[in-house]
Amino acid sequence: MAKISGVNGSVMYGSVVVANQVTWSMSGISQTTTTAPTAFGDTGAKVKEVTDLPDAGTLEFNGNYDPADANGQMVLSELAKLGSHVSNLYLYVNSATWWEVGAGGYMIVTKADAVTLPRNAFGTISFSADISSAFMVQQGTGS
Repeated sequence: MAKISGVNGSVMYGSVVVANQVTWSMSGISQTTTTAPTAFGDTGAKVKEVTDLPDAGTLEFNGNYDPADANGQMVLSELAKLGSHVSNLYLYVNSATWWEVGAGGYMIVTKADAVTLPRNAFGTISFSADISSAFMVQQGTGS
């Protein structure tokens, strides 16, 4: 199995690189279940069933704060304030492989402008988004 490094990764909003992002992650799909009711004297393992549609997950990304990134970091901040549906946010593994929300799906930026500015290091900024109506889909398989 090939090992992947984040060295060539990036976050893009449309065709614009969100400046200086250092890490990104996806929570992945989660499925809620419940156990069937048991009766007095039942034996064996509990029976579990799916209770709802699967949750498509969340995205998290962060990096160096760049207050001059008007087309990336500042745009994502505005989208969060407006509660806009975003379908063109891409998480790149490398130049030929990326993740995007599937057809008919969208993301809502739920956290922006989360700035940390330590006195003796670079400032950082964090973003989060909820994925809705479709799952994330990997595109490309290049290296």
